[in-house]
Amino acid sequence: MRLNPTTSGPGVGTLEKENLGRISQIIGPVLDVAFPPGKMPNIYNALVVKGQDTLKQQFNVTCEVQQLLGN
Repeated sequence: MRLNPTTSGPGVGTLEKENLGRISQIIGPVLDVAFPPGKMPNIYNALVVKGQDTLKQQFNVTCEVQQLLGN
């Protein structure tokens, strides 16, 4: 997930262009992820969270969409 989207075209953000979301909150095993309008994934789809730990090692965590809360 990218926290700082950049624009790569006339008014089109990277998050929207690549259908990426942003983690807005983590409570225990639950992730709240915000997506651009019209780009929300379907229930039971996989979400892949990519990041880097404190030792600069890359990691991927695969999550499953369980509920859609809307706006």
